[in-house]
Amino acid sequence: MKRYNILIVEDDWMIGDLLKKILQREEYNVCWIKEGKDINDIINEIDLVIMDVMLPGDDGYQITKKLKSLGLNIPVIFLSARNDMDSKLQGLKIGEDYMTKPFDPRELLLRMEKLLENQYGTFAQIKHLYIDAEHKRVFNNDLHNEVVFTAIERKIFFYLYENRDRILTKEHFFEYLWQLEDRNQNIMNVHIKKVRTKINDNNGEIIQNIYGEGYRLNTYIKK
Repeated sequence: MKRYNILIVEDDWMIGDLLKKILQREEYNVCWIKEGKDINDIINEIDLVIMDVMLPGDDGYQITKKLKSLGLNIPVIFLSARNDMDSKLQGLKIGEDYMTKPFDPRELLLRMEKLLENQYGTFAQIKHLYIDAEHKRVFNNDLHNEVVFTAIERKIFFYLYENRDRILTKEHFFEYLWQLEDRNQNIMNVHIKKVRTKINDNNGEIIQNIYGEGYRLNTYIKK
């Protein structure tokens, strides 16, 4: 899965430390702060926030309202000792979810997973690539950036991905991508080479050239 960046806003040292260890064990990138005054310095790098309600200075509701007012579409899960219905309803109105303390880590992780899937799509991993098929995006985990494709390169990559582990002939690509009069026997080789370069697959381990047949996107690779 993509290594999502999770922000914990929690002033209780024991709870914050526990949350950080749990999330790191699940291979999330975790940032933990104890109040909201410095949140604007890091929020643009964050994918999801676990927010306490009772905090020094602004409370979790006020902090979240400020984030939402900036147009930041970042899911917020309130994690609070307040278990009365008014607090829950207020939290659900402002954020995306609300859980009460004490909590079961398994439930929190499942709720996080659902929110992240709904917000950012489901990611698959092939070697160093994280692939968001829903939004047609590819991330290079080694370089920590998104792969920038041209329109035709993106179509080629996701055509291969949608038919992963199957051999696609040049005729398949011509039928999918080009009109009959635009066909050229060398054009696929040129475009495949460009896609391989952009995904750091110069040895053809991910996009394989099956001699005399075509190309195959290979998912059976040890990470």
